[in-house]
Amino acid sequence: MTNPTTNARDNSLGEYGANVPVRASTRDVSRVDVLNPGVVTTALLNAIDRLEDTLHTESTLLRSGKGTSSLEDFNYRKSHGLLELTRASRNIDPDAMDEKLKIRLASLRGALETNARLLQTHLDAAREISGILADAMRQADSDGTYSAPAGPGASA
Repeated sequence: MTNPTTNARDNSLGEYGANVPVRASTRDVSRVDVLNPGVVTTALLNAIDRLEDTLHTESTLLRSGKGTSSLEDFNYRKSHGLLELTRASRNIDPDAMDEKLKIRLASLRGALETNARLLQTHLDAAREISGILADAMRQADSDGTYSAPAGPGASA
């Protein structure tokens, strides 16, 4: 069941994101009236707000160590936000962007960079842990028959 004020996939976010508010879009931003720059800018600002909200929520959960169970759902939400942002930006003239929009885009870039760093940290940690576990399993499976002989000065 979809609730317009929360994530459409709110049941899969578990206790950490089930009630994370997401602003609902009432119109398709790909059909925005290009003759009204205020509407176009508003649609883009709303898309930025929603995507930033998702990024900040995920980043907060990653910092707390509780966000890894919801990565698939956050990936879905970020992909949807990128699609919405792309559609909303089609009707924006980059040369005619006002200062407020430039500031919001810079803020979104910062949120994306922070989120990417946190995700990379978690991936590096998972890679390191899986390597440790793989080594431990190899050592537990081995009876030492094919192990390299101990080098000089090593005790047997």
